[in-house]
Amino acid sequence: MDQHVITTDPQALAAVPQMDQLAAQEAKAEETRKKQKRFQMFGAGSFLYALFYTFCLYRNASGITYPFFAGGTLLFFGYFTRKSESSSADGQTGQTKTHINKWFLMVCIVIAGILNATTDSGVLVFFNTMLMFVLLGVLLLQYWHDLTGWSVAAYMKGGMTMLSGGIASTITPLYDVTAWWQQRRMGSKAEKKEINEKSARNRRLVRSVGIGLLIVIPMAVIIAIMLASADAVFYDLVYSILFDLLTFSVDIDVLENMIRITVSIAVVSVMCYGMFSYNTEPQNIRTIDNRAQTVKTNWDPYIAVTVNGVMCVMYVVFSGIQIVSLFLGKLPEGYTYSAYARHGFFELVFVCVFNIVLVLCTLAYFGCSRILRVLLTVICGCTYIMTVSSAYRMLLYIASYQLTFLRLLVLWGLVMIAVVMTGVLVYTYNQKFSLLRFMLVTLTAGWLCFAAAHPDYWIASYNIAASEAGQECDSYYLRRRLSLDAVAALPDELWRDKDSVYCGRLERYRWQRDAFMGFRTFNFSRAYAAHRAGVKEP
Repeated sequence: MDQHVITTDPQALAAVPQMDQLAAQEAKAEETRKKQKRFQMFGAGSFLYALFYTFCLYRNASGITYPFFAGGTLLFFGYFTRKSESSSADGQTGQTKTHINKWFLMVCIVIAGILNATTDSGVLVFFNTMLMFVLLGVLLLQYWHDLTGWSVAAYMKGGMTMLSGGIASTITPLYDVTAWWQQRRMGSKAEKKEINEKSARNRRLVRSVGIGLLIVIPMAVIIAIMLASADAVFYDLVYSILFDLLTFSVDIDVLENMIRITVSIAVVSVMCYGMFSYNTEPQNIRTIDNRAQTVKTNWDPYIAVTVNGVMCVMYVVFSGIQIVSLFLGKLPEGYTYSAYARHGFFELVFVCVFNIVLVLCTLAYFGCSRILRVLLTVICGCTYIMTVSSAYRMLLYIASYQLTFLRLLVLWGLVMIAVVMTGVLVYTYNQKFSLLRFMLVTLTAGWLCFAAAHPDYWIASYNIAASEAGQECDSYYLRRRLSLDAVAALPDELWRDKDSVYCGRLERYRWQRDAFMGFRTFNFSRAYAAHRAGVKEP
């Protein structure tokens, strides 16, 4: 029989708290060493990256430095992810299984950076930048995690956890700097003795210099006054020095720039440090993996059949009306094609997006029986008809009122909806199909093609051609609403007009050439517009 022996030795009982205290001290010392090591690994690198970021992007949203920023960011994150992997004791920070080709992601990031330096459109620059950071997030996410089998929802949860964890860890550098300083002070006895001796010498030097300054300052003032009275040239020199000191002023613009640059460096440093410190911890990696796991649900499929069945009936009726009214030319009484096209367009776009979400939610929470798959296929087919209807309505509207950037963007969006719906339809019949990879690749390629085409140029070309053909043209939109990308398509009288936005901007570039066309801010679209306008340095 097993017997539990309970000791009553007073010495043994007294040693238990001491052992617990030693264990706690050892754990605390280990945590301090861990923070010190992390600061040595990421501290200097984060600061240097912040300097690089600020140099490339400070007040420079579309300059020539953007491609270098994209490439430098990839090099920096690639180097430090490998460095963190090689220094990891448990080896859990380096996932090598690639879900989306990393070269595709990196090339697209660099291309987006190049496109920013070739366009003057603020909308394109904004979405190019968003695309760069989304692709970078996916690249980092798949480096630290095995993304095989992750759903769209898992990607979103994993990405948001990675980002929020990195932001929440921006306070980590303060703790790590403190640990690094404490660890530095906790050296060997010989090191402590050397530090104490050096500190004593420094204190003696400061004290001696301070005493000497207290003695010499009054003497120097008296002697300077006497020498100034004795010689007029020396008097002028002393007067000019004192005048400059007393009238010293700081340029408010320079001070503002210094503050902004300092804040930019500090924010980027702590963000970068927090991102790496959070996402290289094995515990946090496991947390993200657990949150991203897809939970199998067995909701009653009759609920989904009922919901999707009712929606199918509505969509089939609506699609029939679209075929008869719009495509066959049987419009309601009192409607023209342009008026009918304008009416309900944005509602149709919303319904198309809603249908994609409806199909994905049904597949995620209800499984996919045969009857449910048929209903979802009908919904996908009706969504195609709605997408074509929306595009046809927009084309009719454009034929009457010409192009704008928003109308062209909507047409691009409808094409992308049709492509994504194709992926959703395949996913309905093949659950192993990587829908998110398909969506990410197609949407990224589609947007880069759209941005590389410089839409403002084609908008101006189309509208001018329509005007020359005798149609009414919105001259205000051509003169005031497009970027300098459109200058290549505009006649001279439009962009040289004092009332146009192009003339004012080019004149501003002439007088502020360093701010808009310097070695950091050079932009190919602005340079072409300035060259065509004959803008030279003042």
